[in-house]
Formats: sequence, structure tokens, C-alpha cells
Amino acid sequence: MQQSSRTQGFFTFAQNTDSVDYIRLAYGLALSLKHSQKTVKNLSIGITPGTIVDQKYAWAFDSIIEIPWGDMAENSEWKLENEWKVPFISPYDDTIKLDCDMLFLSDITQWWDKLISGEPDIVWANVIRNYRGESPTNDYYRKVFTANNLPNVYSGCMYFRKTAAVFEFYYLIKLITIDWESFFTEFLEPQTRPSYFSTDVAVALAAKILDLDQLSYKDITVPTFTHMKTRLQNWAVESINENWQEYVTPVMLLDGTLKIDNYTQRYPFHYHIKEFLTNDIIAQYERLLQL
Repeated sequence: MQQSSRTQGFFTFAQNTDSVDYIRLAYGLALSLKHSQKTVKNLSIGITPGTIVDQKYAWAFDSIIEIPWGDMAENSEWKLENEWKVPFISPYDDTIKLDCDMLFLSDITQWWDKLISGEPDIVWANVIRNYRGESPTNDYYRKVFTANNLPNVYSGCMYFRKTAAVFEFYYLIKLITIDWESFFTEFLEPQTRPSYFSTDVAVALAAKILDLDQLSYKDITVPTFTHMKTRLQNWAVESINENWQEYVTPVMLLDGTLKIDNYTQRYPFHYHIKEFLTNDIIAQYERLLQL
């Protein structure tokens, strides 16, 4: 990796809900980064103000940052409404922002080299994978993107550097977040328009409104990730449960390799179903790290 005085790191939001301990999920992500990465291993998290992070998790994070300017996701189960704040609160000059229900299974040092030295200042994943490494062939979850010709961005894995253009972009996302119903009504056709706030739709809409260079959101291979939503797996079944673990069995080997139906997982792994991160997986990472 090229030497740089700029700081690099990963960032995720970890706001607990009544049903999900997102700080625990972020801890699993942090362990996977420490195990898999050769250079950039540091993960910082944004938490609900007043949250006490147990030391059994806290040690693994580079920074624990209380989300500023009020908790806009206070009444939300999915906790998406604070994501526009990420460039303002990330402690790094160069950030890869992630969803916290992910694991890293191989080193991505080359990604940092490419992203930091290249253009543009902000890059979203838009070519994703299934567990066999294939690109999904349907838009089951993304009909609003197809119908409205929106850039196919995935905000759950994206890179940005702190520049004026990035801050301007996220200020627009703030405005969309605050009044998403009005923006969605004005810019999206009614048949596929979401009836709830979606970060991916807000980001895509902001990109379209600002007419960003298509290079920033089209046919980008880095960053990318494996997305385990069931209808992205190209399975030839009509009726399908959203819990992918009912159809395939994940196995984590003693060295931390993750296999699904004998396919070794190499990309960042967005497991989506929170129960996937068992205590056994966490304990295995802790053993690998000799904790």
C-alpha cells in the first residue's frame, strides 16, 4: 500500500434496537477485519447517544462516536436516518463505510490503493455478488431503481474521501432524509415508490439529482460484496423464504475460512440474517486472534 499521511479506516453505524444488538454485530465485523486485513484494520462505530458499550466489545473499535445533532432514527427499527452524517463524523480522511452485519474474509489492501489514488471522491458498490460469486440476474428488490433509471448504488459498502463535493452530496441526502416522502413523491413513479425511508434510494436519488459522473456509480467492481438476500442467489424456486440458511449451510473452518455449499467466500460477506453471527463464530475469531 502506498505511504500516505492521510488516515484510512472502516466505519459503521451500530445503533441497538429492542430486537438486535448491533454493537455485537459490529464487534464481529471488527474481529473479522483484524483477522483478515494486512494493513487497514481499524473500525470506528457511531452509536446512539448515551449508549454504554461493554468493554468486551469496546476494545475492538478504533473510535466510539456518539451520533451528533439528535437521533433522527430514534423511532425507527432499521436505524437508517442518521446515515447522512457519515462524512461529518468519520474520524478518517478516507473511509470505507459498511453495514455492520458483514464479515471480511480476505485482504482488500489493493482496494484501498485503487480507491485512494483514483477518482471520484465517492464510490458505491453497484456490482454485487451471490455466494457463488455470480452477479444477480434479477431486480426483485430494486424495481424502483429500474423503473426510475436510478444508479444501482449499495450504500452498505462504499468509499469516500472528505472533500467539499462529498459534503455537498451528503447535505442533499440530509434534506431527502428529513422530507423523504415529498422527494420520493416528486421524483419517483408511484408503482414502485417505497412507502418507507430507504438509504439506498435516497443516495441514488441524490446522485441523479446532482447528475454525478456515471463513473461514480456504474459498472464499478471495487468495492463489492456478497449479498445473501435469498432472491439474489439465482435459485430456481418460486416460493422462497428470506432466511437463506434454510437452503444452504454455512461452515466456518478453523482458520476462519467461510464455505457455503463448498464455495469459499472471499468478498465482504453481508449475511443479512442477524442470527448467522453465532457466539461460536465470535469465539472462533477470538481464538484466531489469541484473545
